[in-house]
Amino acid sequence: MENIEVLKQALPYIRQYREKTFVIKVGGELLQTEGFLDRLSNDVALLYQLNIRVVIIHGGGPQLSEMAEKMGIESVKVNGRRITDDRMIEVANMVFSGASTDILGALRSHGTPGVGLSGVDGDLVQATRRPPVKLVDRETGEEREVDFQNVGDIESVDSKVLNVLLDNRFVPVVAPLGADVAGNVLNINADTIASMVAAALPAEKLFLLTNVGGVLGDVEDPESRISYLTESGAGALVTEGGVSGGMIPKLQAAVDAVRSGVRRAHIIDGLADNSFLLEVFTKTGTGTMVISDADEAEYLEQG
Repeated sequence: MENIEVLKQALPYIRQYREKTFVIKVGGELLQTEGFLDRLSNDVALLYQLNIRVVIIHGGGPQLSEMAEKMGIESVKVNGRRITDDRMIEVANMVFSGASTDILGALRSHGTPGVGLSGVDGDLVQATRRPPVKLVDRETGEEREVDFQNVGDIESVDSKVLNVLLDNRFVPVVAPLGADVAGNVLNINADTIASMVAAALPAEKLFLLTNVGGVLGDVEDPESRISYLTESGAGALVTEGGVSGGMIPKLQAAVDAVRSGVRRAHIIDGLADNSFLLEVFTKTGTGTMVISDADEAEYLEQG
């Protein structure tokens, strides 16, 4: 009887999301966790059978650092951001392709057809090389000029190739690379790609899967999860220092997506049991949801 009640509670969401598009961003640290890909692929298979269109975008930072070390290439980061020289972009091409293949294999094992591509394919992500910037090095406290080299900032996203795949019942799996007009391949932050792809489709939902349970009101208290934030409230947390570390780009990506027309953006713990499906098919969810300011009253009325 308990299972039947769960199905009844999920039914309105199943109706609401049929034929809608979800973008799921998966961090590289999750891909390294045993059993994660199997669980994710099982969840995606369920969405696929419910006629929910799914795009997966993945990172691969830890894998890139590991492979570079094996090849004797130094990984240089400034304030947590990687300098991608010519040798490192070659490694990124190889590592990200391997990560996509791992995801595709897991999807196939659950009967879900996937297609691997990067932002270079089909002119999906048009980018420009990031110019040298002046910043304060957190390690030394000194201001310095840093050239991140083959790192790109997104100019535009053309979702045509994704829509062709989605219309033909494939799950696109996108690696975090783009290119400039001259065809130079650039390393791009996966959270940013996910946000801008979600806006371009446009997606009903953007999910940012990480290894923490959403935004916490008190970083020392894992029970202080904030279940939802408006775009202005989330933006204020970013600008006023209410979040730190890796949560900053994720929350900013969620805010940018909602401001660009994505109905909901979610930051969830991808390692917690059933966290993704609970976020999709229940009211309370398991992470932090970002909604537009205009939608807050309607959201609260729904109980």
